Amino acid sequence: MTVFANLGADSSIGDILFSDPDRYAPILAFAQDAMRSDGVLPHKTRELLAAYVSSLNECAFCHGLHADVAKRFGIDPSILANLLFSDDLASIEDELKPIFTLARKLTVSPSKVVEADRQAVLAAGHSEDVLKDVIAIVCLFSFFNRLVDGHGIKGNAEIFSRDSEMLAAFGYVPPAQ
Repeated sequence: MTVFANLGADSSIGDILFSDPDRYAPILAFAQDAMRSDGVLPHKTRELLAAYVSSLNECAFCHGLHADVAKRFGIDPSILANLLFSDDLASIEDELKPIFTLARKLTVSPSKVVEADRQAVLAAGHSEDVLKDVIAIVCLFSFFNRLVDGHGIKGNAEIFSRDSEMLAAFGYVPPAQ
C-alpha cells in the first residue's frame, strides 16, 4: 500500500510523470533529447548506461526497465550483469570503457570526478558532445531513480516488458492520444 492515491502495485514511472504533466513535461523533453536524439552514442548504449546507473543507485525499477529496453535494442543481458561485477569492464568494447568508468564515478562519488576522467573519454576517441551526453544520462537517471524510489514504485517483469516495448518504440515522450 502506497501513500499516493494514484499509485498501486502495478504502477510505473509513467503513473507519476503523467499524473502531473505541468511539473514533469520538461524532464520528459530532456529525457527524449538525452536518450533518443541523433548523436554518436547509439540508443542501445544510452539504455545500457541508464540500466547501469540505475543499478549503481540500487533502483530496481529503473534497472529492470532499462535493462529490458537495452535488450530490445540488441544488448546481450550478460553484458550488463558483467558490468556490475567487473571493475575492469571486460565485457564491453574498449572505446566504451572510459564512458562507463566516468558514469560509475559520477554516480557513486560525483565530487571525485576530475579532469583526467573527462580526458579519458576524449582520449578514447569520443567527442565533447559524447562526454556531455554521458553526463546528462547519469544525471537524468539519478533523478529518475530517486523519483521512482521516493514514490515507492517497485515494478515486475510484466511491467518492465510492457513499458520497455513502449520506450523502445516511441521514446520518452508518449505518442499523441
